[in-house]
Amino acid sequence: MNSYKTTRFGQIPVDPEKILRFPEGLLGFPKALQFYLLETGDPNVFFWLQSLDDPGLAFVVMDPENLVPGYRERVLSALSDPVFRDQEVQALVIVTVLSPESMTANLQGPLLIRMADRTGRQVVLFEEEDWLRYPLLQVQESR
Repeated sequence: MNSYKTTRFGQIPVDPEKILRFPEGLLGFPKALQFYLLETGDPNVFFWLQSLDDPGLAFVVMDPENLVPGYRERVLSALSDPVFRDQEVQALVIVTVLSPESMTANLQGPLLIRMADRTGRQVVLFEEEDWLRYPLLQVQESR
């Protein structure tokens, strides 16, 4: 077990066998190639995806199946890339926090991780459907 110093979490233990590798980086972060998934607590709905290349870079992520059952299969069937077909694949989506009262899950740019070798890739779905931006919190206005 190695350790890694982060800006947000301080020193964290890192199991080298659980490092996620994104050879192409993430959109807007081409030099962030290695990440580690940190649990946030119980129940584990949200996770932190901590960059191991940039101590200050971390994203809140979640399993999109919690929002849209069948999401992973829907995305995989839309891909023409055979790299992720017929593989055990985990999908994660980045949660965007617009304000404390407004969070969305970015279903349009999922992270797909091939579990056999923990290699991932961010894909972009070009569909213009409402289900791709899913509101997580909605605060009702008092009347």
